Amino acid sequence: MTNIYDLTNFLRDVRSRYQAEFIDAMETEKKELAILDRDYKVGSPTYTAKKQEIQLACDMAIVKAREKAAKRAAEEIESMKEWERTGVGTINTEALARINALRGIPVTTEELKQILSKHGSSNYWVQRAVAALAEENGIPVTDLPLDSSLDVKLNVLDQLSGQLDLLLEHYSPTAKTREASEARFLYLNDSILDNAVRIYNNGTKDLSEADAAERAYYKIRAISGQMSKAVAISNSLRNLKKEDTKNMLLYRLAKDDSIRSEAYEVAGISDVMAEWKCGKADRYARAINMMNGIKTMQDTEKIKEKLRSYINRVQMGSESENEFLRHEITKTYKKNTFIGRALEEMSGAEKDTLFGNSAEPEGGTTAE
Repeated sequence: MTNIYDLTNFLRDVRSRYQAEFIDAMETEKKELAILDRDYKVGSPTYTAKKQEIQLACDMAIVKAREKAAKRAAEEIESMKEWERTGVGTINTEALARINALRGIPVTTEELKQILSKHGSSNYWVQRAVAALAEENGIPVTDLPLDSSLDVKLNVLDQLSGQLDLLLEHYSPTAKTREASEARFLYLNDSILDNAVRIYNNGTKDLSEADAAERAYYKIRAISGQMSKAVAISNSLRNLKKEDTKNMLLYRLAKDDSIRSEAYEVAGISDVMAEWKCGKADRYARAINMMNGIKTMQDTEKIKEKLRSYINRVQMGSESENEFLRHEITKTYKKNTFIGRALEEMSGAEKDTLFGNSAEPEGGTTAE
C-alpha cells in the first residue's frame, strides 16, 4: 500500500470487521448458553463441561479475529513504511545543487512554489531543501505544497499501529472499564484517522500568531553573526503575514540586547527598532497584559472599571494614549460579548479616548 488515504480506509475496515467478529462470537456464545440452560441441568458435570467448551470456542474465535486483524494491518503498515523509505533513497543531485545555490538569497513563497512545481513535486530531498529555504526566509512550510518529512510519516504510521494494538487488546462491547470504552469510541475513530491523513500530507494548520512570532524570534537568536541575523530579521518581517505577528516579533527583538544595532541597520529597520526600544515595547506590553486580563472577565462593571482607570491615567497625564491598546480593543470588542456590552454602556467621550480618531464601536456585538 502506498497511499495514506487507502491505508486509513483499510484500517477502518479492519476495525469494523474485528468489532463485528467479536460481537458475532459473543452472540453465538449467548445463544449456545441459552440452549445449554434449556437442555441441561445447571451445575451438572455435563453442563459444566459443555459451558466450558462454549466459552472456550468464543475466546478462540475472538483470538483468531484479533490475530487476523493484527496480521493484515501489520503487513500493510510495513508496506507503507518501506514505500516511504524507498522514496528517500532517490536523490536528484542536479536539482539539489540548483536549490542550494539560493541559500542566503531572499526568496518569496511564490518563488518557492515555482521551484517545487519544476523540481520537487515527487522528490523527497528536493522538498526538504525547499523547506530549509522556507525556514531560512521565515516562510511557514504550511504555505507550500510540501510532503511531511520521513520522520513525521513513520511516526504517524507507528501511532496508527499502536492505536490498533490497543483496540485489539481492550475492545469489548459490554465491559465497563475505561480501556474498553476507549477501544469502543476512541482508538482509530474517524476523527483520528482523518487527522492522521492531514499530518501525513502536511495539511496541518498554520501556526498561531504567537507561535509564528516565537518561532521567528528563536530562529533569529540561534543564527550566529550579526549580518546573518540581519538577513533573517528582514526575511521574517517580510514573510510574516499579519501586523499583529510582526509586532510580537518586534517586541521580542526590542527586549533582546544580544542583537546589535548593525544588524538592524543592515535589515533596514534601525529607526523602527529605535522607536520600539524607546517606549513602544513598553506600551505594547502594557496593552497586551491589560487586554489579556480583560478578556477573562465576564462582569461588564469590572471591565468598565479597568478601562476607565486607563482613561483617567491618560487624562491625568501619567500615561500616554496607547495605540496598541486601541488596536486590541478594536480587534476584540465584536468578538467578546462582555467587552462589547461594556463599551456600549460607556460615554462617547470615554470611547473617544479609547478609540482615538478611529470610529467608535457601533451598537451590537457578536459572541465569539
